[in-house]
Amino acid sequence: MRISANAAIRYRSYNMPRIDAENWNFKYLGREPTELRIMPRRNLHNDSFDLRWLRSAIDLAIGFVIAVILLRTFILEGYLISTGSMAPGLLGFHRRIACPSCRYDFAFGVAFDDSVDANSPVITEPEGSRRYATCPNCGQINIDVSGVPNSHGDQLLVQKHVYDFRPPRRWEVVVFRNPASPGEAYVKRVTGLPGDRIQIIDGDVFIDGKIARKDFQQQLAMRIPVRNIHYLADDEDWQLPWELDEGWSAIDGFLVTAAPEKDAATAQTTDTQWLRFRNWRWYGGHHLAETPLMGDESLADWAALKERYDSMPITWSSRLEFDDERRVLRCEGVMPDDLQKDLLRQATSASFKSAIYRLAALSHLSPVTDRYGYNTMVESPEYVVSDLMLRSKIAWTSQPDTIRVQVPVGNQLFGVGINLKTMQVELIDVDERTVLRMGRFLSQAASGSTENSDSGELVLEVSNFDQQVIVAINGQPCFEPVEVKDVDSAGEALEATVAAGPGQKMDAEKAAQIAIRVEQQRRWALGVQGGSVRIEDLEMFRDVFYTPGRRRNAVESEFTVPPNCYFVQGDNSPVSSDSRNWAGPCVPHRLLVGRPFLVHLPSRPAVLEFGGTRRMIRVPEWSRIRYIR
Repeated sequence: MRISANAAIRYRSYNMPRIDAENWNFKYLGREPTELRIMPRRNLHNDSFDLRWLRSAIDLAIGFVIAVILLRTFILEGYLISTGSMAPGLLGFHRRIACPSCRYDFAFGVAFDDSVDANSPVITEPEGSRRYATCPNCGQINIDVSGVPNSHGDQLLVQKHVYDFRPPRRWEVVVFRNPASPGEAYVKRVTGLPGDRIQIIDGDVFIDGKIARKDFQQQLAMRIPVRNIHYLADDEDWQLPWELDEGWSAIDGFLVTAAPEKDAATAQTTDTQWLRFRNWRWYGGHHLAETPLMGDESLADWAALKERYDSMPITWSSRLEFDDERRVLRCEGVMPDDLQKDLLRQATSASFKSAIYRLAALSHLSPVTDRYGYNTMVESPEYVVSDLMLRSKIAWTSQPDTIRVQVPVGNQLFGVGINLKTMQVELIDVDERTVLRMGRFLSQAASGSTENSDSGELVLEVSNFDQQVIVAINGQPCFEPVEVKDVDSAGEALEATVAAGPGQKMDAEKAAQIAIRVEQQRRWALGVQGGSVRIEDLEMFRDVFYTPGRRRNAVESEFTVPPNCYFVQGDNSPVSSDSRNWAGPCVPHRLLVGRPFLVHLPSRPAVLEFGGTRRMIRVPEWSRIRYIR
């Protein structure tokens, strides 16, 4: 019997059929079958399609759940940061603020760790519902953030059990269980390894009596913005944080120099045109400025003004002090405009008026400190920070002869010289006039100007973090770091506060130390010689400054890290609860969860309006997705 492909065969027999493949006939060995039926084929596909699809979906769901369980148990897990101890790199609950003066975007913290100062509260809750922020870039104060909704903290994707195969490295970010409360997960940075004798000195980490240095990539991961020339305050009273030589001009938000004229009679100077850093502060601060009072008329004016102020409840008068021995007038912090106007209005002598003008101008020049825009609600001392980094994107249409940078490290000064023709970089000791390092770099053509061989651009980064000088061009270090010896340090962290307390005299010795730091920081400079140059980016960063905290561990003296344990600290040191302050200072290896490597699933609040109603929803914030270095 011939069977078509559209028929099905059912048979009962004890003998197996033999199939003739050529003509599709069935032949039987042995006796004939007792029964043979030929029935139409049923459409099994249509009848069982829904069941097979459902079974596949269930299998897929079960497989997905198993994969997630295995992934979370053995490989990856997500954690949400709630507090700001690692800000500004990793954020807890915060509010996103755009400065109304300079349009700089920053985070304003609303949740913090425990206080690091046992004698004063960290969080200052203003009366009512008002909240105010201070811009960390331009210094604008009293930015009302009361109506800004809270944003969630960063969500970390953590690679679990990585430390079962290797120990953590210094400067690495880790997630661990809180030794005092293992149900809580913390994220901090490892600064001390097993067996280290660690001590915090003037904001730096010292291991076995030597400063612990970071490489270039570690510096990039930890640097904190101080000034960005892209964000200039829209106020006539605000000034640039850089002093410009005559060869520079500000055009369309960029700093530019013009190429020298070919006519020798009208040619511009070929001297290096410098941009010199100055940390111009708009408001507040506790730094000190002073100016001499010359002549009897000035002294008489001051005596009359002091007698008047002593009889009136004027709070700003406490900012002024006259040193009879040195015959100088001092001002703590930035001189308020109202105080300056009142002093000038009451002055009778030209010499005293000149002194007031000079003192008011000097009062805006302050040292770089460890203040955070994130911590506006936090009351904590400000400390002077010496570790800075310059970053600049430099483009040219007419190639300059040389690009230079001056880098201060303590009382020593180093110079970087970049020759664009030979593609060579050298680092010199300015005081000793010796070349310390030489290297080369790769050029980078200016975008849109490939046909012009005289055009180009580069990104320059120079730092003095951790008592060493690093020079990098286009993201690549040009040579090995130069470690600087015999750096003068205060030893103790230098508070940027000169008043011992309300109604007490200013600390003259501390004031002198702060003045020295200000002058050292003002030695930072960027210069170009020749060519037509445009500075497209110009930023200053600072290193993380580790504050004394409660002075419990590794501050007053060295602390030895026990075996199989780690000393950890937060990048937002003023508000971080960490090994400096804990009764049990170290984290045992068994409490390590893993290494966070990605900020994922970020969101921000948004308002949805529908049918006359407004609802707060959360929308993705893709710009916050980033790898953690």
